[in-house]
Amino acid sequence: MFSIIINSTIIYWATALDLLILLAILYVRFDKKSHLSITLGQIIGSTALVVVSLFFAVILKLVPEEWILGLLGLIPLGLGIKYLFWGDDDDDEELDELLQKRKNKSLLGTVIIISFASCGADNIALFTPFFMTLSPSNLILSIFIFILNILILGLLGKTISKIPHLHEILEKYSRWILAFVYIVLGIMVLIESGTLSKIISLF
Repeated sequence: MFSIIINSTIIYWATALDLLILLAILYVRFDKKSHLSITLGQIIGSTALVVVSLFFAVILKLVPEEWILGLLGLIPLGLGIKYLFWGDDDDDEELDELLQKRKNKSLLGTVIIISFASCGADNIALFTPFFMTLSPSNLILSIFIFILNILILGLLGKTISKIPHLHEILEKYSRWILAFVYIVLGIMVLIESGTLSKIISLF
């Protein structure tokens, strides 16, 4: 149980670093009256990512050959290599563009979009194979840990916004953390599903 708590926390926070930086920027740019909308938007958008990942995990579990499912491990592995050698996109520029496009629309809706879309595909690609490796009881525990960390993320984003230049430091090193966690998870899924041994046996 302890390992599930640790693994779920590490995986969530590895994928949440980009969003944490964006949240800190949003808390700085908007006044305190808007902070509740930012917090709620982040919670809704982040929870939606977990729900979508869980949906895909349940559907893909119906595939009879587990080693075939293990091929999903290639997705986080590939993303980890991408972050390692080519880095991440410029989130600040994308945030500016989105805020400009939606300047006359609901901030709550905007933050939901930011939380879901800023690294949505990456999160789903990471969460789905991880959820698939868990037993039903461990999956329930993992989802609880994810939700708990989603709530903590909003509070931490507000705290970081009060510390000058801290989000810039996080942005500088997030690439390496992302790369490490994605690569490790990809390899873990390939091994635990038997996909790696199946591929090796073909040669």
